[in-house]
Amino acid sequence: RPLLISTSTGTPVTAWLAVRTAVAHVLVLATPGQLSDSTVRSLHTAVASRKAAPAAPVTPTAKPTVTPTAKPTVTPTAKPTVTPTAKPTVTPTATPGALPTSFAFAGSGYGHGVGMSQYGARGMALEGATGTQIVKHYYTGTTVDAVRDDQDIRVNLLHGVRTVVLRGEALATGGGGIEVTVSGLTPVRGTAADVFTVVVSTGKVTVSRTTAGKTTAVGAGAGVVVRWAGTRAPGSAGTVATVVNVASSVAGLATTGHRYRYGFLDIATTSATPSVGEVVNQVRIHDEYLLGIAEVSSSWPAAALQAQVLAARSFALARYGVGKVRSACRCHVDDGGGPYIDQTFAGWAKESGSSGKYWRAAVASTWSSATTGLVIRSAGKPITAFYFAASGGRTQASQDVWFTALPYASTVEDRWSTAASVPWSTWIPRVRTQAQVAAAFGLSNVARIDLGDRFPSGAVRTAKAWSSTGVLATVRGDVLRSRLGLPSTWVSKVTAS
Repeated sequence: RPLLISTSTGTPVTAWLAVRTAVAHVLVLATPGQLSDSTVRSLHTAVASRKAAPAAPVTPTAKPTVTPTAKPTVTPTAKPTVTPTAKPTVTPTATPGALPTSFAFAGSGYGHGVGMSQYGARGMALEGATGTQIVKHYYTGTTVDAVRDDQDIRVNLLHGVRTVVLRGEALATGGGGIEVTVSGLTPVRGTAADVFTVVVSTGKVTVSRTTAGKTTAVGAGAGVVVRWAGTRAPGSAGTVATVVNVASSVAGLATTGHRYRYGFLDIATTSATPSVGEVVNQVRIHDEYLLGIAEVSSSWPAAALQAQVLAARSFALARYGVGKVRSACRCHVDDGGGPYIDQTFAGWAKESGSSGKYWRAAVASTWSSATTGLVIRSAGKPITAFYFAASGGRTQASQDVWFTALPYASTVEDRWSTAASVPWSTWIPRVRTQAQVAAAFGLSNVARIDLGDRFPSGAVRTAKAWSSTGVLATVRGDVLRSRLGLPSTWVSKVTAS
């Protein structure tokens, strides 16, 4: 029978499991980042290392997946460094001729594998490489040059929402001023005591203000522009440093993050989805945007941070250089939360964090002037500088992942990703049930799997599986990764049980 144990750490559960051999399966439910790989690994080891219970064998039901929720892939945020413990051995238990009840997939790396490995950049920096040397290694044949970067870029913060709640919050005495302008109406000035609510309906927004529990109407129109004190163009809001707190509910205002120091907000619907709103923060690339990029820890070596800044600026300029705003989000890029899963933009939280001064110094170190910054270029143009967390030892060529060959995205050495200090240098085996694996291959069942076909990077090119009746199915490695929720395509082995 199921038993629910609530705990903030894995230690008491590990000790409890060690003496209870009758427990057959453990399902761990945790938000991303709540439990580290090493903690989950300790639970796995506690179960695997016990002596078998002296009871009669029990035929297990489908094993639950012991894995954190996967983060959407494009430009993943690097995880905290964890030194992995010894990888547990998954011993096959299926008798000859019997169908496996589950498959354990072991491997390394995290992400799509194209471009710069973030943990690889960290490793190169620890060996003494500069930011420029790092990006030139991962982006082959490129140059690093001073390019104008003072353009305003539109960043989508909330996509497809029906309600937006916001207020100004002071960073200094006298701050908190905010100006809300509904299309066609006179601007309304508010203070830190005011909460503004934007309700989206077909093709329009309706704005109200709540002060001390009393709500009054501001007006309705096609859209609304929000400015706040201390920005480049604060309107009537004032000059004292302020952030705007943006959430999708009043309760959300009390949570951390979603605070923005620079630019202004533009809230409106799109012609394709007129019943929901898009919240866009328009900021300057040179400083206002880059200071909010939260892709790696600010405590990493300075050269690794500089390499991340160079990649982020190049990515932003390449997206801006397309020459048009994406209609689905009214933006050039999103904040990493969709709909396109671009670079992670955390706003004020990144710059004001405990190590934020190091990130700010890294951004400033790549400025060439007040209006230019160092950019990675290929054939004279800023590159779409893709990056990811860690590889299995070599990066992927772009054509091996997305079919399109980019001259600056070929496979290169990335031994730094396999260092023991990198949390993705080896995974906890991802256990998938017979039903899950059969569905991934489109077979009635799976008796055997072959992962021998690989790209030069070592990642799986195609995976083959045979059913119990000999039917063969082949899927691309990236498709298998997506269907089974694996961290990467660098799958080293699969063990049937």
